[in-house]
Amino acid sequence: MTDRQTESMRVTDVRAARALRQDTGLLGLFLRPTSPSEVAGRAGMAANLVHHHARRLAGLGLLRELEREGSRVRFVLAAREFRVPSDLLPPEDVQGNGTADLRDLSEGFGRAYGRSWALAGAGEEDVYIFGEVGGSTPRLPPADAPTAEGHPAHLDRVTVNLTPERYVQLARELSEVLARAYAEGHSEGGQPCTLAVLAYRTDDDGIRSLSRSPNSFLGSALPG
Repeated sequence: MTDRQTESMRVTDVRAARALRQDTGLLGLFLRPTSPSEVAGRAGMAANLVHHHARRLAGLGLLRELEREGSRVRFVLAAREFRVPSDLLPPEDVQGNGTADLRDLSEGFGRAYGRSWALAGAGEEDVYIFGEVGGSTPRLPPADAPTAEGHPAHLDRVTVNLTPERYVQLARELSEVLARAYAEGHSEGGQPCTLAVLAYRTDDDGIRSLSRSPNSFLGSALPG
């Protein structure tokens, strides 16, 4: 971290807040002082286009333009952490809190699911499991189960009645898995992957049945 990069910054401009959501991947490539030409290959973009976006993000205060080294200009994140007030991007905003995340997750998973479905071919099954507490627990396929691709789409959903305390505990435990993945960082030679945790209280429709609906290409179909 350079002396021109702060640890935390509060964002109060709505344009900067939207750019944080839209350009997270590109911004992350400027964690250290870097030139657009160095970033271009990793971003899959032309160097002049990266430079254009970097100048735009610098204008919004998210990047800082450093002194030139010869003919090269370098940029670095203005802060390691950006804090956006919740009312700056309300849910009704197209890039609002939750709205953009859910849309991006839905669209990204839809593309990945379609790719996995096409590669898996026949034999995969959607599984819906209903039961009572204390019944048998379905298991994921073993870790060495064959897959049709290296990064198969995977969704596993459970609906169960929980107290507020148990709900928070489980949601935190799931998020701790993602925190470990974040702390470990990139795998050597790996590909970009998204792991997500989604937890919410469902509408009370009077139904109290326990259910689970895995939809996974991790290996053979989940046993019922």
